[in-house]
Amino acid sequence: MSGEARELANAVDRDVAVGREVAVGREVAVGRDVAVGRDVAVGREVLVFDGATGTMLQSRGLPPGHCLEAWCIERPDEVGWVHRQYVEAGAQVIETNTFGGSPLRLAHYGLADSACAISIAAVRIAREASEGRALVAASMGPLGVIMEPIGDYSFDEAYRQFSVQASAFEEAAPDFIIIETMADLNEMRAALLACRDHASGVKVIAQMTVDRSGRTFTGTSPDAAALVMQSMGASIVGLNCSVGPDLLIGAVECMARVARVPISVQPNAGLPQLDASGRTVFPMGPVEFAEYGPRLVAAGASIVGGCCGTTPEHVRLLRAAVSGLRPAGASLDRSDSDGRRGCTIAGLSSAAFGGISSRTTPVLFADDGLPILIGERINPTGRKAMARAISEGDFGPVQQEARAQEAAGAHVLDVNVGVPLVDEPAAMAAAVRAVQEATALPLCLDSASPRAIEAGLRAYVGKALINSFSLEPGRAEAVLPLAARYGASVIGLTIDEDGIPSTAEKRLAIARRLVAAAASYGIPSEDVIIDTLALAAGAQQEQASETLQAIRLIKSELGCRTSLGVSNVSFALPNRQFLNSVYLAMALEAGLDMAIINPLDTRLMDTVRAARVLLARDRNAERYISVVGPKRLGHELSPDPSQATQVGHVAQARRAAQADWAAHTCQAARTARADQAGEAGQASQADEAASQEELCAHIRDAVLHGDRAAAESLTESALAGGAEPSRLLAKCLIPAIEETGRRFAAGTFFLPELMLSASAMQAAAGRIQARMSPLDLEKSSRGTVVIATVKGDIHDIGKNIVSMFLENNGFRVVDIGRDANPAVVLETARKASADVVCLSALMTTTMPGMKDVIDLFAMEGFACPVIIGGAATSRAFAERIGAAGHGRDASEAVSEVARVIAERADRSGGEQSHALQEL
Repeated sequence: MSGEARELANAVDRDVAVGREVAVGREVAVGRDVAVGRDVAVGREVLVFDGATGTMLQSRGLPPGHCLEAWCIERPDEVGWVHRQYVEAGAQVIETNTFGGSPLRLAHYGLADSACAISIAAVRIAREASEGRALVAASMGPLGVIMEPIGDYSFDEAYRQFSVQASAFEEAAPDFIIIETMADLNEMRAALLACRDHASGVKVIAQMTVDRSGRTFTGTSPDAAALVMQSMGASIVGLNCSVGPDLLIGAVECMARVARVPISVQPNAGLPQLDASGRTVFPMGPVEFAEYGPRLVAAGASIVGGCCGTTPEHVRLLRAAVSGLRPAGASLDRSDSDGRRGCTIAGLSSAAFGGISSRTTPVLFADDGLPILIGERINPTGRKAMARAISEGDFGPVQQEARAQEAAGAHVLDVNVGVPLVDEPAAMAAAVRAVQEATALPLCLDSASPRAIEAGLRAYVGKALINSFSLEPGRAEAVLPLAARYGASVIGLTIDEDGIPSTAEKRLAIARRLVAAAASYGIPSEDVIIDTLALAAGAQQEQASETLQAIRLIKSELGCRTSLGVSNVSFALPNRQFLNSVYLAMALEAGLDMAIINPLDTRLMDTVRAARVLLARDRNAERYISVVGPKRLGHELSPDPSQATQVGHVAQARRAAQADWAAHTCQAARTARADQAGEAGQASQADEAASQEELCAHIRDAVLHGDRAAAESLTESALAGGAEPSRLLAKCLIPAIEETGRRFAAGTFFLPELMLSASAMQAAAGRIQARMSPLDLEKSSRGTVVIATVKGDIHDIGKNIVSMFLENNGFRVVDIGRDANPAVVLETARKASADVVCLSALMTTTMPGMKDVIDLFAMEGFACPVIIGGAATSRAFAERIGAAGHGRDASEAVSEVARVIAERADRSGGEQSHALQEL
């Protein structure tokens, strides 16, 4: 902490707690209520943040497109003026002018080397402007790139970028670092880790941004975000920017269902509009905005403030509206569920239960959702084919197992890649990425190698479960720091220095030590699952009952969740499936919470469904009746339970089929028919058409599910079999990517699925285009689109996604890039003979640049329609500036482009027809 910060913290004459330790949800004060002079504690009383900075600076002369952060060096007096306006309005926390202060963002203005100086200066300016009347939160915004695994910007590079800013903040000593407006959970993880490593002395507020659906554009729900952010060390979690306060109430409630730390929310003043003079305005005035303050607090927020479009007057009235209110906290009724958009949790749940999450799908350790089933089949032990594939770097079989287990009903997937002589850390990271592409289920990372576990944790976009740690020498010390660093839950095995104890009481004693060991690293008990260890009944028969008794003792004495690898009990005994299912039923009765099983074993799965009915966890036995009811429960299992025959597995098996399987199947059918006819090529045309349609269906499935390797291989097989390239493109690939777009628009697919499908489409299309002549390529094009981000706007994530999606839908795309001058857009569109021009703008201040392009087109007599898009744009705005259409997302942008080109062609055809009639 700097000397200045210490001086402020010790200013007893003012009784200000600036710089003092923040106790989230406890009894330690972090600031003073300016109006009445009493201390305020986060989590006990409502704190009010400031509002928008950029628009305020523009009112002081900041030119459009100029770097806001640069004014911390060039015009510190004006930045300080903005801060003082909010402090005078009653803001108890003010944010620094460093939202775009990473080297990567500043590089657009040639200021990358000034990142540290700007961040340090910004904290100093805010501290001086506050005059001890408000706390200072150092703002850290997104990098403006698409990160892996969706894009190609690496986690490690993002971490390095955020580390520069975090180090500067550590030196400047603000009261908080606020990571805000994050739409990608992986980017948030990189920023949190950087703050943890390089600014460990500063408490962190972590805020995501969601759209109208209540999720981020990468599909993360508020509850999933809260689980991940708080587990990675955020002292406060929340939401900002996004939409207006009216649309964030449900998202705050959703987050409050799992958050064990205070929640912050800083909405926009509604969605931006353009007034008659062409000025960007936000429709929600201070009075209406402030009215939502108490409702946000009632939903679960402890901190409220404003984002885009909010002014000191918004903050003044908001402060008055929430004055005297106490955060809902534990009093929030979490049993109510009204199907709020974006929230994936329904019914009773609590943060005290703990939980894990993938990017999009949280799994809570809540009573009404138990038992949690962990699929065990991604494990090369005793499986030569999978071991060989992993050693060769082929993770297709891993993805197949992931999909099959998800379809069978698993809630979590165990990932083990322990093959002798393989680079296990690299294999674990690759497997984690592959499984994340194949399924939305959370993962359990299973390895004896701490390096492999860390590699998997770093690659995993979510909150993982680690399998496992114990009290064997060195094991807890190797695993628990990793769990704490990356925010994972852990399975603790009841083994100590002397091995596995023979009695339930001794296993309970070890469980106590496991929980204490985790707590010493800051891991709460709700994130510790105790495995009492199922031993082989064929060798240690009496231990089967001791394991069950240990579950009972641990549940009653410690209250911890318990897990069990069920199949161990039947080792070396006949009819293992039968023994496993009976033992699982006994364990569930004893209180087992999680079972590591083979979910393709229908007997086990039916046992779980039956147990849920008898334990009153399946309301009205609805799940049991729908799944088990139609079955004949003779359990006529094949020796290999993976040969599942249930309805529903058929479709899954088709989705999970390998590319060569489909290709070989079709080829084999053709060969067999030819052999029967006595001569190759004599197969009937009808059979050949059916075979081609079958192959086309597999290609569509591969694209739809983002299987790049399968899409490429299947397409190559189809071409080798004589399929016409243009027909494959039109009948197989385009329908698949269009279906992806429909699912994206419907909210069942999110950006990760969209990008995976696009990648598969590109791979397949590349094979086809290599076989087509330039003339055929031109004929197959659906039109030429010029795309750009407007002048003064350096954001291009959305534009790049739209560009890729247009290309995948058969359009020729000419991408100008970002910060495009209207004259350059006009010149490029003319040269390319563009059918449509697409313009993007993320910033409300650059939205008028769209109208500048349209006006220039009109002035120059260039009759080319313009379609606009961007987070702040709307259809009404498009109509007002004379745009031909508006796309809310990539899917709608493609639809709009297709519509406009079709309408233009119809008009052209009609004009030609009219001209002929005139002649």
